[in-house]
Amino acid sequence: MRNKHDIKLLLSAQRALLGEIPPRLRSVSFDLSPDGEELKARFEFDGDPTDDELECASVVMTNILVDYSQNHRKYDEEFISLPYPKKPSFLRLIAFYRNEDKWTS
Repeated sequence: MRNKHDIKLLLSAQRALLGEIPPRLRSVSFDLSPDGEELKARFEFDGDPTDDELECASVVMTNILVDYSQNHRKYDEEFISLPYPKKPSFLRLIAFYRNEDKWTS
């Protein structure tokens, strides 16, 4: 079950992702400790991310962290190359998942 920290993070992530999703970004997911103080972010790209794509992910994380008045005890982010059709390996909280149905290609 999601707690108040999970909900705050997901709402913050949705706002932060607006206008920052490059076409090759496949998913964005998070793990958060029960007290909301340890944050892990995972960005999965369709191939090796470019500098511009990494910058988009960095902007997203900056905008998420701005929503918190205090620093996290621990913070980590991963930028993973995961070419389609490999299956994404989500963390516990999924904020974005690209539609990869055949009819969209």
